Amino acid sequence: MVKEVKWTKYLWLSLLSFGAFMLELLSIFAIEVIFLHVDIQNYTMQQRSIHCIIMVFMWAFFIGVLLLFSRKHYHFPEKGSKRDKISSKSWIVTLACFIGCKIMTFIDWHTLKIVGEAQGKTVFQFCAQYLYYIFEVLLVILIIIYGQKAIETLLKKESPIPFGGIILAMTWGAIHFVSRGVGLEIWNGISTMMFSVLSGVMYLRLNRKYLYSYLFIAIGYLL
Repeated sequence: MVKEVKWTKYLWLSLLSFGAFMLELLSIFAIEVIFLHVDIQNYTMQQRSIHCIIMVFMWAFFIGVLLLFSRKHYHFPEKGSKRDKISSKSWIVTLACFIGCKIMTFIDWHTLKIVGEAQGKTVFQFCAQYLYYIFEVLLVILIIIYGQKAIETLLKKESPIPFGGIILAMTWGAIHFVSRGVGLEIWNGISTMMFSVLSGVMYLRLNRKYLYSYLFIAIGYLL
């Protein structure tokens, strides 16, 4: 018999997934300064690309360890999905959330994000940036998955409320008010918090299917 897991255990895994974003500070202020002799006051595009590659390796290691630990001790996330087929209504809601995500990124970039990101970058710089984003979204989906599981374990039932998305909004979303280091950015914070909640809704509407959820959230964020 599997021992019942306290809800706080899942919440800590959700918060740890958010904490992984803070590894950027370790990279910028320690690894890159000490080993690569980078002047953080004069970051070049090439140095930014190297930073992205470093973060990909750090996040990949963190995600691998987190999932191995969670599977071994909590038997979660479950392998595969035995849930029912996604209903037509759920697909419609998912697509509506997806469109909402794309509207916000269009407002941010005044074009598709992928087009805006490609401007002024070499192929290497663009690929490095998007590898960074791919792993960033992996952390995002982990915050949602563990956050939703935590609150539902507390309530002792599944809920249609996107608690995982709300926790994502309160952590990853809220940090975007100041994430660029240029003072308070109201729209950046608000739009990312809205994206977070919409992502939480998509996860639930897609019957908590991890691959589908990741694909919709990733495309909504990266396209």
